[in-house]
Amino acid sequence: MRPSLPPARSAMRSIFYSSWPSAASCIGAANRTTGMGRTGEDGHDRRDDHNGLIRSVDRALDLLETISAQPSGLSLVDLARQTTLPASTTHRLLTTLQQRGFVRFDRTRGRWLIGRAALTVGANYAGSRDMVALARPILQRFSAACGEMINLGVIDNGQVVFLQRVDPRARKSYVPASAPAIPLHCSSIGKTLLAVLPERELQNAISPHKLVPLTPNTIVNERAFRRELETACKNGFAVDDEENTIGLRCIAAPVFDEYRRPVAAVSMAAPADRLKKRQVAANGAMIKAAAGELTALWGGFSA
Repeated sequence: MRPSLPPARSAMRSIFYSSWPSAASCIGAANRTTGMGRTGEDGHDRRDDHNGLIRSVDRALDLLETISAQPSGLSLVDLARQTTLPASTTHRLLTTLQQRGFVRFDRTRGRWLIGRAALTVGANYAGSRDMVALARPILQRFSAACGEMINLGVIDNGQVVFLQRVDPRARKSYVPASAPAIPLHCSSIGKTLLAVLPERELQNAISPHKLVPLTPNTIVNERAFRRELETACKNGFAVDDEENTIGLRCIAAPVFDEYRRPVAAVSMAAPADRLKKRQVAANGAMIKAAAGELTALWGGFSA
């Protein structure tokens, strides 16, 4: 005998079904529309679960991810089609998620949307993130692959500050405490982050009195610097072509958060005679891929 629901959940289920009295007919119509139905006598499909996944949990998470990708919500029919689940199974999972607050149903439009509980869980994850811990294995792997120094840096008080550095020759990862802060305009990290900032924030960062030369290669003309940022934005990575230190060439790509805002950057630094100009595009794509991995781990989305 099936255990009875606690009063609160029983009431919520009653409210849901009273607000959607034709649920059974909707499910039947959805099954006919999607061409799906029960594929086993117990009402469950025979998806391979030898990899240790609990299928009901896996399906519920599929639904959450699918709904989260559509801010305006999705109907039962659309959710069943996109997740390739029978509409009856989709409805049961949605009802369970609704009772726990992870999804909600808009009766007016007949659409399912993300619920408040999902926001709470996401906020807790955001508070527990450690950028350096997430980045370290990525930096180590890419440094080993290219044989060059890989950095993680951020903008702090108008300058570039390094959070982590991997040196393949020293075979270690460390925080470069002795490294001086670098002006944004002559750093690959600074340029790649400036390239994706809103105009109001960018304007303050590239005022004429801040575009000071550090080497003969430093870009100090505002119009030329803006063109450099446009190129960086288009390519997805920026280049410091001996603009901070003669003999040193650097490439950097931005890391984004869940609001598509730049929060850090991954960079490669190598002697200019070892990192040739003709190699910049290929290495830029590699650094962009590393930053993309970190963006995904951070829970972010590329701009």
